[in-house]
Amino acid sequence: MDTLEVPPAPTGRRAPALRPLLRDALVYAGVVLLAPLWLTARVEGRLRLGKNVFTACSELLSLVPGLPGIFLRRSFYHMTLDCCATDCHVGFGTTLAHRETRIGRGVYVGSRCTLGRVTIADDVMIGSNVDILSGRHQHHTGRADVPIQGQGGRYRRVALGRNSWVGNSAVVMADLGEHCVVGAGSVVVRPVPPHAVAVGNPAAVKKTRAA
Repeated sequence: MDTLEVPPAPTGRRAPALRPLLRDALVYAGVVLLAPLWLTARVEGRLRLGKNVFTACSELLSLVPGLPGIFLRRSFYHMTLDCCATDCHVGFGTTLAHRETRIGRGVYVGSRCTLGRVTIADDVMIGSNVDILSGRHQHHTGRADVPIQGQGGRYRRVALGRNSWVGNSAVVMADLGEHCVVGAGSVVVRPVPPHAVAVGNPAAVKKTRAA
């Protein structure tokens, strides 16, 4: 039987090198296009006027579908967050509540997620409908004679370690170590150690991934 040999593509080495350049060019084109939005949001932050503009922009841009939405969200968050890589994926319907969020390289965030004050390390994957809260104590509930909204609370930064995966519809309120897996629908209320697989409500470590 004859063997068909397929020659290598002539542009096989150039394409990977050109792709990041094209990606970044599109991101910075979006930066120019969205200048009125991110400039207003940054002024709001510098003058400590709250986060109404930032939140409104996050909600507005979350509704842009498809690839244009991915690039517009990259552009806006690259200019407004503490840190946001130009190759991250923030899905349709996902909103961010705080400028203090940090998003590393190769991060994938699915659709309809809500992100609080969180540091997301490189190569983290987050499924759809995931809530990452700013810790467990955003609202104090000690007094029954005062509305919960009037009792204040404490916000903390939650960290997701490198190369971790958070399954669909999970709720995360505590840190994840590197290379963790959080099962779909799980509720993380305590820190998860590196290489652990945690599932359930509250999430418990069921096994350890090979290093």
